[in-house]
Amino acid sequence: MQIRTYLLDQLRDLDWTLLLLAILLALSGLTAIYSIEVQHGTSAGYFARQSMWTVLGIALFFTAFYTSRKVIHNFAYIAYAVGILLLLIPITINRGGAVTRWIMIGNYGFQPSEFMKILLVIGLAKYFGDHKRKLSTFKELMTPLAMTLVPMFLVLIQPDLGTALVYFAILSTIIFWAGIRPLYFFLLLAPAISMLAAFQTLTFFLWMGLILVVLYFGNQPFWTKVLNFGINIFLGGITNVLWGVLKPYQQQRILSLFNSDLDPLGAGYQVSQSLTALGAGGPYGKGFGEGTQTHLKFLPEQHTDFIMTVIGEEFGFIGVSIVLVLFYFLLAKLITLAYSVKFRFDSVILIGVAAILVFHIFINLGMIVGIMPVTGIPLPFISYGGSFMLTCMILVGLAANMAIIRRAV
Repeated sequence: MQIRTYLLDQLRDLDWTLLLLAILLALSGLTAIYSIEVQHGTSAGYFARQSMWTVLGIALFFTAFYTSRKVIHNFAYIAYAVGILLLLIPITINRGGAVTRWIMIGNYGFQPSEFMKILLVIGLAKYFGDHKRKLSTFKELMTPLAMTLVPMFLVLIQPDLGTALVYFAILSTIIFWAGIRPLYFFLLLAPAISMLAAFQTLTFFLWMGLILVVLYFGNQPFWTKVLNFGINIFLGGITNVLWGVLKPYQQQRILSLFNSDLDPLGAGYQVSQSLTALGAGGPYGKGFGEGTQTHLKFLPEQHTDFIMTVIGEEFGFIGVSIVLVLFYFLLAKLITLAYSVKFRFDSVILIGVAAILVFHIFINLGMIVGIMPVTGIPLPFISYGGSFMLTCMILVGLAANMAIIRRAV
């Protein structure tokens, strides 16, 4: 009886808006997948499996929602360590001479790199929540930076550049939210920009000049300034070496961002067909099941990375706008809650969840219109995929859990 009372009390405090928006987005994806598969008599089983994962995801939403906040907080570091161990398992599995991203249990598999996003957010939330760091020195950034770089490195080995970038986006957003000084935030992002700038000599020298100006006027010890500038010079200098480490398909995806003709049969072809499909949809779309680019198989990966293109072609600008409005309300809700909660731990988790969703949405939509590289970043709740669907549902359930604290204090 006490358990039932507790569950009902918790349920009354649930912010149903979060669950409703997640379900509506999932239904949008299921509609597109159904159109791709069932309407045209294919037997891949995408719709059935995605439906199953959606139902399981809703169950995991409530699991995350009902899990005691104290348990989440106390076991954050242990869960993070378990996540690191899970990331090591695919690396140790050699299948045909290649590293896999999956852990297989019988006929089913999952990507630990997806669930590591959740564990990283919780781990960083505990660090910033417990220590009340003001991030006034680089020393205070070492622990969260190390917590992020370790899973990034393990995921890059698999290799999965897109997910590694998600981890960095989580860290960047959380430390900004935690109150890092603008100078330190600039210096933290500077090495990545230095590596990008190194592809063009003039751009690199101009960027180095800007760093020198910032360091000169920054209130830092002389040797700290020298170290920062040296790191940027070093990373810029070894960019070509690191570029050679990337897999050929990863290099091609990045290069095709700037010139799709460099990979006309790969990433460039995908973007070209995506733009064609989006343009063909017009304001109202061709109608459910009538997308020629999709159903004639002109567009690869239409059920995963490019699923928004299916929605655009069949439901037009209006269909795409509805999905974007749903995303807007979900993100606005998360950010509003992050501002309103009392405890830093809860706030960091909420903003971390928002960061993951924003990064996925921005990169995926940018990818299908050709302004971002084709990195294999799926669209939250909509793209086909079990591990990512479950991850998204758990994230929103976790956010709903943290939102209860706002009403309880």
